[in-house]
Amino acid sequence: MSDLARPLAEAAERLFTQRCGTDVVASAETGTWPQALWSAVEQLTPAQLLVPEDRGGAGGDWADACALLERAGEFNVPLPVAETVLAGWLLDRAGLPAMAGPLSFACSTIDLAAAHRHGRVAIDVRNVPWAARSAGIALVGRGGGGEAWLLYLPAGAYVAAPDRAPAGDARDHVSLPDLALTGPGVTCQRLQGLRHADVLGRAALLRAAQIAGACRRALALTLAYTGERVQFGRAIGQFQAVQHQLAQLAEETAAARVAVQAAARTADGPWSVAAMAAAKLRAGEAAGLCARIAHQLHGAMGVTAEHPLHQSTRRMLAWRDEHGAEAYWARELVQALRDAGAPGAWQAIVAATSR
Repeated sequence: MSDLARPLAEAAERLFTQRCGTDVVASAETGTWPQALWSAVEQLTPAQLLVPEDRGGAGGDWADACALLERAGEFNVPLPVAETVLAGWLLDRAGLPAMAGPLSFACSTIDLAAAHRHGRVAIDVRNVPWAARSAGIALVGRGGGGEAWLLYLPAGAYVAAPDRAPAGDARDHVSLPDLALTGPGVTCQRLQGLRHADVLGRAALLRAAQIAGACRRALALTLAYTGERVQFGRAIGQFQAVQHQLAQLAEETAAARVAVQAAARTADGPWSVAAMAAAKLRAGEAAGLCARIAHQLHGAMGVTAEHPLHQSTRRMLAWRDEHGAEAYWARELVQALRDAGAPGAWQAIVAATSR
């Protein structure tokens, strides 16, 4: 974690507290682009966060990015913050100049190495976050041997059909039956030193950070409600059965956050894919348990449109499936341990955590 993490997290928390209320989130879910909020978020320079200072960036690392995304997840920020961070990092790795405005990101299995040889490619990708409102899309595909390839599409090179995820955030459909890679602003190249799994893992890590933030918000709302709701002459939070559930909710929130922080610190090491797989796997498990417990303790109030709990629980459950759900990352975690030559799970944990 760089020296940027704490001031960045504090600045983000102040900004989102002041600018991203539940009314802004609800309005965005109806299709309104929160331009004022985005203008404020741009002051945090998300596209330059992971770009080294000697190339004009902020010089942050993955722990800094997770600190920002945890706050964004806590406040249900209806903007492509994670996507802009990832796209900015990928553009820098490809040696391309920084792009202004919100950026989108998608990870696919398209063979971009073959497309680069032929000079053309067919694209049909769904659930691309905020593609219709973005200045460009950083689309990552595969090449031979599992290496990562980047296809950057500026806004004028594609048309996105607007669509929405169950959580309410924009997830658009980008379809290009025959795209010429020589088009204006279009770039297709190999990302040297990066595998497809590395890029997907980092996308999953930022989603896990958002889940950790959403769990934190669900915990805060649930503690407040159980402290105010009175039954049989006292607050329901004083009943032992409720306290047990609150303790489990706090435990799951902490577990997700710790897993994310641990993975962020190993995002550039030999155990990076294993750590990111474990983080997304653990955060996904926490999302399911936190949503269940929070809604159980809120009762009927928690499923009303007026109460803000659903803004967090719908998103954490949607993020749980994006960039790989628990089953996918469980398989990837086992494969990463096998690739590392670990004789057993305990030996792998010792090797991955040893100083």
